[in-house]
Order: sequence, then structure tokens, then C-alpha cells
Amino acid sequence: MDTPSSRIQDSLITTGFSVAICTGVHLVVKPLWRKAVGEKKYTSLKKRERIYLAEKTVSSLNAIVTGGLALYAITSGSYAGDVVYPYPKAAHYALAFVCGYSLYDTTVMALGAHEPPIMWAHHILGLGGAFAMMCYRELSFFPVAFAVSELTVLPINLVWYLNKLGISRKSRRMRAALLARAIAFLTLRAPIGLLTFAYAHTNTKGGLQALWRRLFVNKEVNQFVSRAAAFNVSAFTIMNLLWTYQAVKVAMQVEIDSKEE
Repeated sequence: MDTPSSRIQDSLITTGFSVAICTGVHLVVKPLWRKAVGEKKYTSLKKRERIYLAEKTVSSLNAIVTGGLALYAITSGSYAGDVVYPYPKAAHYALAFVCGYSLYDTTVMALGAHEPPIMWAHHILGLGGAFAMMCYRELSFFPVAFAVSELTVLPINLVWYLNKLGISRKSRRMRAALLARAIAFLTLRAPIGLLTFAYAHTNTKGGLQALWRRLFVNKEVNQFVSRAAAFNVSAFTIMNLLWTYQAVKVAMQVEIDSKEE
């Protein structure tokens, strides 16, 4: 029976399962990375970098699972014609993995992998928004659409690994990885907010104006969900634009520096 309590219970179980997967993968790959890079190289790394050898593997897994499920939920046509009420299974499991990974990664950051405030905000907003959607099951389209951008984490992690393994920033491999990261951000992270609104506009009778009336005038859905979705969409759009600028700036600077030599 679909009740508020059953939804919360289901959300907690699937999130807990996702946390267990992330934690288990971290514990398995940690000694493998230590052996792969060699004891001398491993001990020369800072504590944060040693933690992230395994964390980046879990991060890549999250990118594949979350991004893949979210992309399937969108492209399968589940939200065609309405972005308010559909709640496909793929969306549920994508959101559960977002929650599980966010809890795991926040713990990792608290244990010593220090990150700037924007990353804490990213995880906290992602965790809160995803869990709320799993419980209310309204407007899931918006967090799911933004979850597709998790696929850009793959080139991000590639750049990090190359850097920590001692590959020169001006080498052909590193420049290719930096270019791939910049392209991924430009083609996915930067436009994801606009693409999300465009999809919502074309799949809502009456467009965005009608959607706004449904959410904030007629109040068809829970107002906490509506306002939280609007805030998260705005916040993630801004963060994605900032990160895109940084990724493109670094790629361009490395190219300029390599040509000047």
C-alpha cells in the first residue's frame, strides 16, 4: 500500500543500500589502489589524496549509475506530456543512489578530505532534494534531469587521477583529459538548466506559464516540494555555470602555456 510511511521506509531502505554499496566499494578498492601506485608513492601522498584514491572510484561508479539511470528515465519517455506526477522506477533508484553517495561522500569529507563550502552545499542540497522527491514523489523530473550531469564526473576524475599519478599538466594525455572535461561541462553541465526548462515547457500543456500556475497558484503539489525544487534548480544552475567556467579556463590556460614553450 502506497502511504507516506511506506514511502519513507522504502526511501530509507534504498538509500541505506546505496550507502552500503558505496562504502563497500571504497573498502575494496582502497588496498588495490595502494598496491597499484606502490608503497613509496602512496605514503608520499597527503591524507586527503590517499582517501580520494578510493573515493574517486566510488565517485565514478555514482556517475555511471546515477547518470545512466537518470538519462534512461528521461529518454524512455516517462515524463513525456507531464513533468509533475510521473515517478518512474529508474528515477527512484537514481535518486536513491544520489542520497546514498551524498551521505557516503559527506562522511569522507568530514573524515579529512577537505572540500570548499560549495561542495558541502552541493551534497547537502542534493541529498535533501533527492530524499524529499523519493518521499513526496512529485516533480521528480527536475532532480532527475540534473542528475544526468553526474556523467561529467568521469572526465573530472580522470584529470584528478592523471594529476596524482604524476602526469604533467602539459602532456598530451593531460591536455586531452582537460579538453574532454571542458567539453563535457560545456555540452552538459552548463546548459542542463536551460534544457530542463525547455523540456518542461514542451511537455506541459500551456508551457512554463501553465506549469508555474499549477505549482504556485493552483498549488497542485506540496508547496515545500515546489519551492525546494525551484531553489535547487536555481542553485545547481549557478554552481554548474561556475564549474564550467573554471573547467574551460584551466583547459585554455594549459593549452596556451604548452604552446608558449
